[in-house]
Amino acid sequence: MSYLELKGVSKTIGDRKILEEINIAINKGEIAAVIGPPGSGKTTLLKIIAGLMAPTTGRIYLEGKDITDLQPHERGFSMVFEIPPIYPDRTGYENIAFPLRLKKMSEDEIRKRVLSIADLLGIKHILDRKPSTYSGGEYQRVALARALVTEPRLLLLDEPFKSLDAKIREVMMSWMKELHRKIKVSIIYSTHDPLEGLSIGDKILVLLKGVQKQFTTSIELLTKPVDLDVDEFISIPALNILRGVIDRCDENSTVIIANNMKLMIPKRLVECRQGDEIYVAIRPQDIKLHLTESTGTTRGIVININYMGRNQLVSIDIEGVVIRAVVEKDFKINISDKIFVALDPSKVRLYDIKTKRLLI
Repeated sequence: MSYLELKGVSKTIGDRKILEEINIAINKGEIAAVIGPPGSGKTTLLKIIAGLMAPTTGRIYLEGKDITDLQPHERGFSMVFEIPPIYPDRTGYENIAFPLRLKKMSEDEIRKRVLSIADLLGIKHILDRKPSTYSGGEYQRVALARALVTEPRLLLLDEPFKSLDAKIREVMMSWMKELHRKIKVSIIYSTHDPLEGLSIGDKILVLLKGVQKQFTTSIELLTKPVDLDVDEFISIPALNILRGVIDRCDENSTVIIANNMKLMIPKRLVECRQGDEIYVAIRPQDIKLHLTESTGTTRGIVININYMGRNQLVSIDIEGVVIRAVVEKDFKINISDKIFVALDPSKVRLYDIKTKRLLI
């Protein structure tokens, strides 16, 4: 039996549909990442699970028990928002202890719990300090400590590291995964950043415009996105999308012509009609660049180069169509250079031209 299950959860405000038919099941101790752009319904979904907002339709179950109509305090969940309400006039100790005082616990039990969670989260050194002295990472750790000190049945994190700069966010993500390995609490973690979600989640829920597009593992999502919209959202740098035509289908392969490039995809389309148009998608990381022509390459001209840390993102014009490829930073290349492009056929995905559904 699943630990947490949502069945047909929808939310409508006025005539606007915020969420449509969310159906997910999460096992105990898992992290479920909810990913989607701003306005996709992530925060609304977490608020419904927390009991801060009622669904228009659908039910929520915890360990098989219907909790849809329970008040927030009856669910035993904790939630941390993007900007958590840490009290500025109270020390770290008092902020973490606050929810325990509401439960009227003894001072001895409060002290025991606060010191224990502070030690686990590495913030004992700031327990006597006020929030104005915290770094961004320390501020978020105090907020997490206050959420975890109550020993919640479920932890809901709504873009908890969004306001941090990139380096601190990366450190906090690694720290969060290590913390989860120690405490094994069930977590629902929302983020607008697909890479962040793919990194932290045991399962990933993709929300686009309030619609559940896919709920699966990171590997399945990366290799088999359900449609072109999902593939576009999760692909960083941006996905290369070409319009192609089916040339022929052999027993175990499909031959596609896209922008005068002939690609033999090592899978056969279920419905293969010669001449049908399709979308051809491939990520920049799956394209190779060569300085000399060889079998399977197509000639292009370099029109732009962006440096991305240890890599370069190179834009190539192939007869009026721009293709982007990622190469290592020591790859010697300049704007206006002639270059030869090779697409990895095993990494190419084909989508229906009308429905955008994944074909292969």
